[in-house]
Amino acid sequence: MDNPSTEHDIELFQDFMGVGYFFHDVRPNVLLIFDNRRALVNTWSKIIKWWPDPDIRMVLIEKQNPASYEFYLHSDSKILNTKWVFLKSLKMSEHYTRFKSDYGGAANLGLALYRPKDDSYELEIFKYKKRVTNVTFQAESESITDTIVQRSKQVLKFSGEGTRV
Repeated sequence: MDNPSTEHDIELFQDFMGVGYFFHDVRPNVLLIFDNRRALVNTWSKIIKWWPDPDIRMVLIEKQNPASYEFYLHSDSKILNTKWVFLKSLKMSEHYTRFKSDYGGAANLGLALYRPKDDSYELEIFKYKKRVTNVTFQAESESITDTIVQRSKQVLKFSGEGTRV
């Protein structure tokens, strides 16, 4: 049987603002945050919607100096011809630390729209959800066993939107 990661092109997706964490459900929620409603809806309907929940993989690689982490999210899909990898380098936060300690084997993946409001902002959390049970927290010094993350990591610092690897 062929490895699905070699059957398709890999498309890196960085056209989102960042990652948020929401803790008022039974499971913690990981939110991909967008600043454009159309991009959010297209991301769901053209990519994430087609990912089977058991195949979604989230890898969080922690760095020490400065305190940050790399976020990788990907899945196999029999419908999509391209393997999409969502990736972002982010600063460590108390919300990330809480997610790491509260993660008990499952989290919900969702999407949220960032909307500036006066001197603050609000998040509109959409009802789109996927269940993620394959979440890995790794130190940067650990060897990465996920080949998709290995390939994506090589270009994280140098890639633009839509870069093929």
